[in-house]
Amino acid sequence: MTDRKKQFEACQQEFPQPVRDILQTITFQAGRLSAPQCSELTAKLGIDQTTLMIRLLPLAKTYAITPLSRFQVGAVAMAGARNNPDQMDLYLGANIEFMHQDLNQAIHAEQSATMNAWHSGVRIIHALAVSELPCGYCRQFLNEFDNNSEIIVHIPSGKDFAFRAASVPDLLPDAFGPSDLGHGTGLMSRKTADRRLKLKTDSYDQTVAEALSAAARSYAPYTQNFAGCAIETKTGEVYCGRNVENAAYNPGLTPLQTAILCMVTAVVEKTPAIHRVVLVERPTAVRQRNAVQLLLETWAPGIDLEYYEATP
Repeated sequence: MTDRKKQFEACQQEFPQPVRDILQTITFQAGRLSAPQCSELTAKLGIDQTTLMIRLLPLAKTYAITPLSRFQVGAVAMAGARNNPDQMDLYLGANIEFMHQDLNQAIHAEQSATMNAWHSGVRIIHALAVSELPCGYCRQFLNEFDNNSEIIVHIPSGKDFAFRAASVPDLLPDAFGPSDLGHGTGLMSRKTADRRLKLKTDSYDQTVAEALSAAARSYAPYTQNFAGCAIETKTGEVYCGRNVENAAYNPGLTPLQTAILCMVTAVVEKTPAIHRVVLVERPTAVRQRNAVQLLLETWAPGIDLEYYEATP
């Protein structure tokens, strides 16, 4: 049993026996609890949805990979369909660090939980609970969401596991965002384009096709550098990630970073052995190839990056 699995089971023991079977499903639902499961948990525990999010933070922290800081941060995002508050699932996430890489390659817990939700196809982030106060980097990242003024962030306040609620504008007043660069919408907008890309060189490989599909759904309004990455394990599972840009540039995520976080939240056991990594991008003034290659060299040594260019 891995340390992460042991930690998850130890945190699970802090909950009453009648709800542990529901919590166990998180480990094979890619860090997710469905709306019906959340309703069952709140009923059995006698708490509301916000309190459930906060109670789940120790479980979320078990997804952390922190070889550099040894400092685990957990986050839980409430997300789902628009105009249907009764269909809000919960998505867990945690910080992920990489040995022998620059610190700016680290993925923050707020990014991990919200991107877990976005990659699962949800249409709106409603709320977020975080085990630590969000840093400025994460506040800027949350400001990129189209509905940022509506997102409620539950953050630690004092001792005894007390929390307070704040909006993203409360956390980041006088913010710089998409509109400052001439974009009227942000991440997870209702007006998401139906974008279609095609490979410059034909391929009938399914993993390449999944990377192409991820590229088409990436968020790159500032450079049009639509890029997707697919990680294929030796047992045949495929985890895809997308390029995510930010108006302030630095808080963005490469498609390999988001593919890794999707894999990490899907597997609490030992990280699967990697067989292939495929990158598909529409190169512009910005290219993902070098950044992805650099991270891949230390994260999965010996794996050659398979690279494909795409066009609109």
